[in-house]
Amino acid sequence: MFFRLSAGFSLMFALPTWATQPEALAAEIPTLLSTPNTCVALRQGRTCYSDITLNWQVDNEERYCIRQSQATKPLHCWQQQQQGELVFEFASKTARSFELFHVTTGKVLASAEVRVQWVYTSGQKKRRWRLF
Repeated sequence: MFFRLSAGFSLMFALPTWATQPEALAAEIPTLLSTPNTCVALRQGRTCYSDITLNWQVDNEERYCIRQSQATKPLHCWQQQQQGELVFEFASKTARSFELFHVTTGKVLASAEVRVQWVYTSGQKKRRWRLF
């Protein structure tokens, strides 16, 4: 009986771990977020189309660009900004990664991925009609 009461009181008055660490709730900077982060195609192997928004934020106002990973040409660049937003039409059969990088140094500061999923798999066999 005493154990149940003491365990109940200790659980009631214990602080959750996130309440004791406020820095864990703060967003990590620099950030690059994609909304939505998943594109859904009807069938497996088909191209998925969606409007994707990439939001980014950094500490310093400088020149930053967003590019698709493994690409050299940026999708868009900003001058003397700490945050920005890029809306574009996504069209792909596979997942794509995007990078926020510093123009002067070329250093990648953050990345985000847009995954491609499908409703139906293409595992269906073709049915041939035979009379005999």
